[in-house]
Amino acid sequence: MKPKILVTRKITDEAENNLAENFDVTFNKNDEPIQYEKLIDLANQYDGLVVSGWDKFDENFFNKMKGKLKIIATFSVGYDHININSAKEKNIVITNTPDVLNDAVAEITIFLMLAACRKAYEGVNLVKSDNWKKVKIDFVNFVMGQSMTGKTLGIIGLGRIGRIVAKRAKGFGMKIIYHNRNKLSDKLEDGAKYYNTLNSMMPDCDFVSIHTPATSETKNILNSEAINLLPKHAIVINTSRGSTLDDEALIEALQNNKIYAAGLDVFVDEPNVDERYLKLDNCFLLPHIGSSNYETRDAMAMLAVKNINAFFKNDPLPTKVK
Repeated sequence: MKPKILVTRKITDEAENNLAENFDVTFNKNDEPIQYEKLIDLANQYDGLVVSGWDKFDENFFNKMKGKLKIIATFSVGYDHININSAKEKNIVITNTPDVLNDAVAEITIFLMLAACRKAYEGVNLVKSDNWKKVKIDFVNFVMGQSMTGKTLGIIGLGRIGRIVAKRAKGFGMKIIYHNRNKLSDKLEDGAKYYNTLNSMMPDCDFVSIHTPATSETKNILNSEAINLLPKHAIVINTSRGSTLDDEALIEALQNNKIYAAGLDVFVDEPNVDERYLKLDNCFLLPHIGSSNYETRDAMAMLAVKNINAFFKNDPLPTKVK
């Protein structure tokens, strides 16, 4: 008998066809979220799951597994929606889809930097509300923003995505500084300046962009103390995970013009967004679309499928989590 696989959300046709050739697969044809309790019940009927970052797999989920489920392949690079320790206790393998989305997330990071510094939110609203003709247009005040060219970008987490962002930012003549737990090699730094503490880097940032995974160590890594050390013209960007940023501190800084602007693609309780963000003209928001292009999503889906195929062939897993 072929192993039974449940795909919790719609993935690309190529990936679904590949799975169908090798497994007894159940697809979520309506692409509607599966409720938590139902997912627990279904998971006990399958050997493997291909899941999304919206599905939650906490300690309670794994405690209710009865031994049939062997692998969860998440269609995401982040795996903070999965309790990894509980999965290990149940001998359930977890895989993710890193690397293939690095360029896409870096592109969105640069996009948010441009949108925030050039007041794209304000400009779009003027045109779409048909208020452009009602405002005074002058060369001093009309949708005046900042330039990226020649500015300093502070990167929190100069990993794979952070280094691509740095490379793209250099195209604007930007200077790169960074904070990691450990200093990188000269080759990986590629001219970037290292700061051994986050707070020591903050005063030197015109832009600061977060590129760390979501862990207990990185929760609220950009907190009130750090934000208050930024220059008043600074711009905060987050395309990592919502938990890496202290919402209360950022909102307070934006409301009181302690910093210039922010660009966010991720949120703590997405798709729920703190309503205070929605009222800010100096905050450009996106609905977690860092990897949302056809090429990247195809690659992510196929990598999830490759992990499933490898597992049931007893081959090395391309991207096993820890």
